[in-house]
Amino acid sequence: MLLTFAEYLGIFAFAYSGFSVGLRHRLDLLGLGVSAFLTALGGGLIRDLLADRPPYALTHEGPALSVLLILVLLILFHRRLHHELESRTLFIFIDALGLASFAVSGALVGREAGFNGAGITLLAFITAVGGGLLRDILINRVPYLLRGGFYGIVALILGIAIALFDRFGILNDLSVLALFTAGVLLRMWAWKQKWNLPTLG
Repeated sequence: MLLTFAEYLGIFAFAYSGFSVGLRHRLDLLGLGVSAFLTALGGGLIRDLLADRPPYALTHEGPALSVLLILVLLILFHRRLHHELESRTLFIFIDALGLASFAVSGALVGREAGFNGAGITLLAFITAVGGGLLRDILINRVPYLLRGGFYGIVALILGIAIALFDRFGILNDLSVLALFTAGVLLRMWAWKQKWNLPTLG
């Protein structure tokens, strides 16, 4: 139940994120759809392939229908939502929800698959950033993951934390919810404080 909730929260958040990025790059309707679907489902597809399980987005109707619903609503009401879509704070917050949700769902899938701590952390990272990475490559821009914002670090921290909590037997619904909340807050704080990893040169 917790895994399903995390999965769908991430899908809704990243569908919005993908649509917003596509809108800023003036993509047409097909481009907006591809951007939303890739961002929302791409990371999960890669995760499931690595975990050697049937891709959730391709064996359940819910994920694709959820993205389609969000996409239709955003297309229909994007003029009314213009200021909201242009709000950087709202975009970062919703993106943070997707980042934390997918990091949690990826880590939980790794745990269910019997992965070790490194595997759990890798799946958390891939699930959280994979869709956005594919989207950015497709629209020919340097992936945000590689440009700073402490973005991928949050996913890695969540993956490591879930692996450790599982190792010490304290992983449960309440602790996962606490980690998810901490991940969202960390992402927002890192953005507010303009935290970035150092560069060479």
